[in-house]
Amino acid sequence: MSDEDPSNLNSDFASVPGGAELLAWFGYVPDFHDAEIISLHLNRKGESTLKIHTWETVTERETDTWPPFIKDVIVTFTLEYITELQLEDFSIQNVIYGLELRKIAREVPSFNMQWLKPPEPLPDLFEIILEPCYGLSGKIQAHRVSITLTPGKPEDTLHQD
Repeated sequence: MSDEDPSNLNSDFASVPGGAELLAWFGYVPDFHDAEIISLHLNRKGESTLKIHTWETVTERETDTWPPFIKDVIVTFTLEYITELQLEDFSIQNVIYGLELRKIAREVPSFNMQWLKPPEPLPDLFEIILEPCYGLSGKIQAHRVSITLTPGKPEDTLHQD
């Protein structure tokens, strides 16, 4: 499901709690192509969650199903302190073209001043980009992101074997 070199596991996924487990599940950095957003719960205080059903598509071996999917998993992104949110569209089925997770280093604005004592550095942010295909897409920035995996398919999936 990924065009990346399977040995290239150096990504921003590895820098978040649970990211190493996601990389181990697939053996590479997943691209979430055609993955289905199951739910997005936003909370103004506390944790918000984004649940996505994804899998690996097997093309090099015969299977009894078409299309041949393996490694079905529900990936839950837990987001803390959301700082920016841009979402578009919503449907009964929300399929994304892909998902990117990246760490954003923030710089303290200088306001064209020289500081006697430099201000404290700002904490990094994480950005999740939901690339559009059908339904929900956009981006979410948060101070903290963690990942948990639930093997299998959701009970109410519209994804067919």
